[in-house]
Amino acid sequence: MNEDIIGLNVVIGSVSQELIDVQKSLDRYREKQARKEAVDDEAATFVQKAELVIEKAERGELVLTDDQKRRIKNNLIKILNKIG
Repeated sequence: MNEDIIGLNVVIGSVSQELIDVQKSLDRYREKQARKEAVDDEAATFVQKAELVIEKAERGELVLTDDQKRRIKNNLIKILNKIG
């Protein structure tokens, strides 16, 4: 029983950290965009992290809500449209 709880905590921690990384990269992109700075590097970082999280979610390696997936994908599409 305790091993199950520990395993679940590890999974939750890794999901949380990956979502935090995606959010931080999106925040950095938005900050630079607001200051009219070059955003290519930040956009590329966000795209890379967001795609990785979405791929993991689709393979079942990460459990995300439909809303979380939708929001990540929407932000990904917006940024790709701006830099593409």
